[in-house]
Amino acid sequence: MTLSDPDNILAGAFANLEAGNLSDRPTPAAESKSLIRNDFSVRVASIEDYVMLESIEREAFPGMTPFTRIERDLTRENGLYLAAIRDWDPNERDLGPRFAIATQSEKEDDSFAARVKRNLDRYLLDYVSRPKLPSDYIAGFVGLWFVLDEAHVVIIGISEKDRRQGIGEQLLISALEQAVVNNSRVVTLEVRQSNEPAIELYTKYGFQEVGLRRRYYSDNGENAVIMTTPPIQHDDFQTQFASLVEQHADKWGWVSRPGFSGYELEDSEESESENASEGSSSPSCKS
Repeated sequence: MTLSDPDNILAGAFANLEAGNLSDRPTPAAESKSLIRNDFSVRVASIEDYVMLESIEREAFPGMTPFTRIERDLTRENGLYLAAIRDWDPNERDLGPRFAIATQSEKEDDSFAARVKRNLDRYLLDYVSRPKLPSDYIAGFVGLWFVLDEAHVVIIGISEKDRRQGIGEQLLISALEQAVVNNSRVVTLEVRQSNEPAIELYTKYGFQEVGLRRRYYSDNGENAVIMTTPPIQHDDFQTQFASLVEQHADKWGWVSRPGFSGYELEDSEESESENASEGSSSPSCKS
Protein backbone atom coordinates (compact mmCIF):
# COMPACT_ATOMS: atom_id res chain seq x y z
CA MET A 1 0.00 0.00 0.00
CA THR A 2 1.28 3.49 -0.84
CA LEU A 3 1.16 5.89 2.08
CA SER A 4 0.51 9.57 1.56
CA ASP A 5 2.79 12.31 2.89
CA PRO A 6 1.54 15.47 1.10
CA ASP A 7 3.52 17.95 3.22
CA ASN A 8 6.72 15.90 3.09
CA ILE A 9 6.76 15.80 6.89
CA LEU A 10 7.75 12.18 7.14
CA ALA A 11 10.57 12.46 4.63
CA GLY A 12 12.16 15.20 6.68
CA ALA A 13 11.61 13.31 9.91
CA PHE A 14 13.25 10.17 8.56
CA ALA A 15 16.16 12.23 7.25
CA ASN A 16 16.62 13.61 10.76
CA LEU A 17 16.28 10.11 12.16
CA GLU A 18 19.06 8.75 9.97
CA ALA A 19 21.26 11.73 10.84
CA GLY A 20 20.64 11.22 14.53
CA ASN A 21 18.98 14.63 14.92
CA LEU A 22 15.51 13.59 15.89
CA SER A 23 14.19 16.53 17.78
CA ASP A 24 15.23 19.67 19.61
CA ARG A 25 12.67 19.02 22.31
CA PRO A 26 13.78 16.93 25.30
CA THR A 27 12.55 13.37 25.42
CA PRO A 28 10.02 12.53 28.13
CA ALA A 29 12.67 10.55 30.00
CA ALA A 30 14.81 13.64 30.50
CA GLU A 31 13.61 14.07 34.08
CA SER A 32 14.31 10.49 35.20
CA LYS A 33 16.60 10.14 38.21
CA SER A 34 17.76 6.62 37.35
CA LEU A 35 21.49 6.30 36.63
CA ILE A 36 21.31 2.54 36.08
CA ARG A 37 21.71 1.51 32.46
CA ASN A 38 19.71 -1.37 31.02
CA ASP A 39 21.67 -4.11 29.26
CA PHE A 40 19.50 -3.54 26.20
CA SER A 41 19.29 -0.51 23.95
CA VAL A 42 16.96 0.37 21.07
CA ARG A 43 18.05 1.27 17.56
CA VAL A 44 16.49 1.59 14.14
CA ALA A 45 16.30 -1.83 12.48
CA SER A 46 17.84 -2.30 9.05
CA ILE A 47 17.46 -4.82 6.24
CA GLU A 48 20.42 -6.77 7.67
CA ASP A 49 18.27 -7.59 10.73
CA TYR A 50 15.38 -9.25 8.94
CA VAL A 51 16.51 -12.87 9.49
CA MET A 52 16.39 -12.46 13.26
CA LEU A 53 13.25 -10.33 13.19
CA GLU A 54 11.42 -12.99 11.20
CA SER A 55 12.60 -15.64 13.67
CA ILE A 56 11.19 -13.61 16.58
CA GLU A 57 7.94 -13.15 14.67
CA ARG A 58 7.58 -16.92 14.16
CA GLU A 59 8.21 -17.49 17.85
CA ALA A 60 5.94 -14.72 19.11
CA PHE A 61 3.06 -15.50 16.75
CA PRO A 62 3.06 -19.25 16.03
CA GLY A 63 0.41 -20.35 13.59
CA MET A 64 -0.16 -16.87 12.21
CA THR A 65 -0.32 -16.49 8.42
CA PRO A 66 0.49 -14.50 6.48
CA PHE A 67 3.36 -12.91 8.35
CA THR A 68 4.00 -9.19 8.06
CA ARG A 69 6.69 -9.54 5.37
CA ILE A 70 9.29 -7.82 7.51
CA GLU A 71 11.96 -7.80 4.81
CA ARG A 72 9.66 -5.70 2.62
CA ASP A 73 8.47 -3.50 5.48
CA LEU A 74 12.02 -2.58 6.47
CA THR A 75 12.30 -0.66 3.21
CA ARG A 76 8.77 0.78 3.28
CA GLU A 77 8.92 4.52 2.61
CA ASN A 78 6.70 5.49 5.52
CA GLY A 79 7.56 2.62 7.85
CA LEU A 80 9.92 2.37 10.77
CA TYR A 81 11.13 -0.69 12.69
CA LEU A 82 12.96 -0.44 16.01
CA ALA A 83 14.97 -3.30 17.53
CA ALA A 84 15.85 -3.98 21.18
CA ILE A 85 19.48 -5.11 21.10
CA ARG A 86 22.45 -6.14 23.23
CA ASP A 87 25.92 -7.48 22.53
CA TRP A 88 26.18 -11.08 21.40
CA ASP A 89 27.37 -13.52 24.03
CA PRO A 90 30.43 -15.43 22.72
CA ASN A 91 28.68 -18.80 23.09
CA GLU A 92 25.70 -17.53 21.05
CA ARG A 93 27.96 -16.65 18.14
CA ASP A 94 29.83 -19.96 18.43
CA LEU A 95 26.56 -21.88 17.99
CA GLY A 96 26.12 -20.25 14.59
CA PRO A 97 23.14 -18.78 12.71
CA ARG A 98 21.16 -22.03 12.71
CA PHE A 99 20.80 -21.85 16.49
CA ALA A 100 20.43 -18.06 16.61
CA ILE A 101 17.39 -17.95 14.33
CA ALA A 102 15.63 -21.08 15.63
CA THR A 103 12.61 -20.46 17.84
CA GLN A 104 12.42 -21.89 21.36
CA SER A 105 9.81 -24.44 20.33
CA GLU A 106 11.95 -25.54 17.37
CA LYS A 107 14.91 -26.07 19.71
CA GLU A 108 12.84 -28.07 22.20
CA ASP A 109 10.86 -30.21 19.74
CA ASP A 110 12.18 -33.77 20.09
CA SER A 111 10.07 -35.38 17.38
CA PHE A 112 11.75 -37.35 14.61
CA ALA A 113 10.77 -34.78 11.96
CA ALA A 114 12.15 -31.94 14.10
CA ARG A 115 15.46 -33.76 14.63
CA VAL A 116 15.79 -34.36 10.89
CA LYS A 117 15.07 -30.70 10.19
CA ARG A 118 17.68 -29.59 12.75
CA ASN A 119 20.30 -31.81 11.16
CA LEU A 120 19.41 -30.47 7.72
CA ASP A 121 19.51 -26.89 8.98
CA ARG A 122 22.86 -27.57 10.63
CA TYR A 123 24.26 -28.46 7.23
CA LEU A 124 22.48 -25.85 5.13
CA LEU A 125 22.49 -22.82 7.45
CA ASP A 126 25.87 -23.29 9.08
CA TYR A 127 27.86 -24.39 6.03
CA VAL A 128 26.10 -24.24 2.63
CA SER A 129 24.05 -21.03 2.73
CA ARG A 130 25.09 -19.34 5.95
CA PRO A 131 22.81 -16.33 6.61
CA LYS A 132 24.50 -13.19 7.89
CA LEU A 133 23.49 -12.36 11.43
CA PRO A 134 23.12 -8.74 12.54
CA SER A 135 25.97 -7.14 14.46
CA ASP A 136 23.81 -7.14 17.62
CA TYR A 137 21.71 -9.76 19.34
CA ILE A 138 18.05 -8.76 18.88
CA ALA A 139 15.60 -9.54 21.69
CA GLY A 140 12.50 -7.91 20.21
CA PHE A 141 11.19 -5.33 17.80
CA VAL A 142 8.33 -2.99 17.04
CA GLY A 143 7.06 -1.97 13.61
CA LEU A 144 5.35 1.33 12.81
CA TRP A 145 3.58 2.71 9.77
CA PHE A 146 2.97 6.44 9.45
CA VAL A 147 -0.24 7.27 7.60
CA LEU A 148 -1.13 10.95 7.31
CA ASP A 149 -1.42 12.17 10.92
CA GLU A 150 -1.54 8.72 12.49
CA ALA A 151 1.14 6.24 13.56
CA HIS A 152 0.05 2.61 13.47
CA VAL A 153 1.83 -0.06 15.52
CA VAL A 154 1.93 -3.00 13.12
CA ILE A 155 3.68 -5.51 15.38
CA ILE A 156 5.53 -5.89 18.67
CA GLY A 157 7.43 -9.17 19.01
CA ILE A 158 9.69 -10.37 21.84
CA SER A 159 11.89 -13.47 21.90
CA GLU A 160 10.55 -15.98 24.40
CA LYS A 161 13.70 -16.10 26.52
CA ASP A 162 13.84 -12.30 26.74
CA ARG A 163 10.31 -11.70 28.02
CA ARG A 164 9.42 -10.25 31.43
CA GLN A 165 12.40 -7.91 31.37
CA GLY A 166 10.54 -4.71 30.46
CA ILE A 167 11.61 -4.95 26.80
CA GLY A 168 8.11 -4.93 25.33
CA GLU A 169 7.19 -1.86 27.36
CA GLN A 170 10.42 -0.14 26.31
CA LEU A 171 9.66 -0.81 22.65
CA LEU A 172 6.20 0.69 23.14
CA ILE A 173 7.82 3.75 24.76
CA SER A 174 10.23 4.08 21.84
CA ALA A 175 7.39 3.75 19.34
CA LEU A 176 5.42 6.50 21.06
CA GLU A 177 8.50 8.73 21.15
CA GLN A 178 9.03 8.26 17.42
CA ALA A 179 5.37 9.00 16.75
CA VAL A 180 5.82 12.29 18.61
CA VAL A 181 8.98 13.07 16.64
CA ASN A 182 7.20 12.32 13.38
CA ASN A 183 4.44 14.77 14.34
CA SER A 184 1.74 12.11 14.48
CA ARG A 185 -1.50 13.14 16.13
CA VAL A 186 -2.47 9.72 17.55
CA VAL A 187 -1.13 6.16 17.66
CA THR A 188 -3.33 3.15 16.85
CA LEU A 189 -2.94 -0.63 17.08
CA GLU A 190 -4.83 -3.93 17.13
CA VAL A 191 -4.53 -6.50 19.90
CA ARG A 192 -6.09 -9.90 20.51
CA GLN A 193 -9.27 -9.65 22.57
CA SER A 194 -7.94 -12.36 24.92
CA ASN A 195 -4.54 -10.71 25.44
CA GLU A 196 -5.38 -9.03 28.73
CA PRO A 197 -1.77 -8.25 29.79
CA ALA A 198 -1.13 -6.40 26.52
CA ILE A 199 -4.43 -4.52 26.74
CA GLU A 200 -3.55 -3.54 30.31
CA LEU A 201 -0.14 -2.24 29.19
CA TYR A 202 -1.62 -0.24 26.31
CA THR A 203 -4.29 1.20 28.60
CA LYS A 204 -1.54 2.23 31.03
CA TYR A 205 -0.01 4.31 28.21
CA GLY A 206 -3.28 6.02 27.37
CA PHE A 207 -4.68 3.76 24.64
CA GLN A 208 -8.46 3.43 24.62
CA GLU A 209 -10.65 0.73 23.06
CA VAL A 210 -12.45 2.26 20.10
CA GLY A 211 -13.67 -0.72 18.07
CA LEU A 212 -13.46 -4.38 17.16
CA ARG A 213 -12.23 -6.24 14.07
CA ARG A 214 -14.16 -9.51 14.05
CA ARG A 215 -12.30 -12.75 13.24
CA TYR A 216 -9.16 -10.72 12.54
CA TYR A 217 -6.55 -13.36 13.42
CA SER A 218 -6.06 -16.13 10.90
CA ASP A 219 -4.90 -18.86 13.30
CA ASN A 220 -8.09 -19.08 15.38
CA GLY A 221 -10.46 -16.41 14.07
CA GLU A 222 -10.16 -14.35 17.24
CA ASN A 223 -11.38 -10.77 17.32
CA ALA A 224 -8.96 -7.85 17.46
CA VAL A 225 -9.56 -4.88 19.75
CA ILE A 226 -8.77 -1.56 18.06
CA MET A 227 -7.05 0.86 20.44
CA THR A 228 -5.94 4.44 19.98
CA THR A 229 -4.30 7.12 22.06
CA PRO A 230 -5.60 10.61 22.77
CA PRO A 231 -3.66 13.34 20.92
CA ILE A 232 -0.04 12.58 21.82
CA GLN A 233 1.28 16.10 21.23
CA HIS A 234 -0.93 17.58 23.98
CA ASP A 235 0.65 18.57 27.28
CA ASP A 236 -1.63 16.29 29.33
CA PHE A 237 -0.49 13.21 27.44
CA GLN A 238 3.16 14.28 27.49
CA THR A 239 3.10 14.85 31.24
CA GLN A 240 1.64 11.42 31.96
CA PHE A 241 3.93 9.77 29.41
CA ALA A 242 7.03 11.38 30.96
CA SER A 243 6.02 10.00 34.34
CA LEU A 244 5.60 6.47 32.94
CA VAL A 245 8.95 6.62 31.15
CA GLU A 246 10.61 7.66 34.38
CA GLN A 247 8.94 4.80 36.25
CA HIS A 248 10.20 2.34 33.65
CA ALA A 249 13.75 3.71 33.89
CA ASP A 250 13.65 3.51 37.68
CA LYS A 251 12.57 -0.14 37.53
CA TRP A 252 14.61 -1.47 34.61
CA GLY A 253 17.35 1.13 34.07
CA TRP A 254 17.54 3.77 31.36
CA VAL A 255 17.71 2.60 27.77
CA SER A 256 19.72 4.24 25.02
CA ARG A 257 17.44 4.74 22.02
CA PRO A 258 16.92 7.09 19.05
CA GLY A 259 16.88 10.61 20.43
CA PHE A 260 17.98 9.61 23.94
CA SER A 261 21.52 8.46 24.70
CA GLY A 262 21.06 8.35 28.46
CA TYR A 263 22.35 10.08 31.52
CA GLU A 264 26.05 10.77 31.82
CA LEU A 265 28.11 11.80 34.80
CA GLU A 266 29.25 15.42 34.63
CA ASP A 267 33.00 15.58 34.11
CA SER A 268 33.48 19.26 33.38
CA GLU A 269 35.78 21.42 35.51
CA GLU A 270 32.79 23.62 36.31
CA SER A 271 30.85 20.69 37.73
CA GLU A 272 33.85 19.52 39.76
CA SER A 273 34.37 22.99 41.21
CA GLU A 274 30.67 23.24 42.10
CA ASN A 275 30.79 19.91 43.90
CA ALA A 276 33.96 20.91 45.70
CA SER A 277 32.49 24.22 46.78
CA GLU A 278 29.38 22.48 48.08
CA GLY A 279 31.45 19.83 49.84
CA SER A 280 29.60 17.13 47.94
CA SER A 281 30.98 14.18 45.99
CA SER A 282 27.63 13.15 44.53
CA PRO A 283 27.54 13.11 40.70
CA SER A 284 25.00 15.12 38.76
CA CYS A 285 23.46 13.90 35.55
CA LYS A 286 22.52 15.32 32.20
CA SER A 287 20.48 14.11 29.27
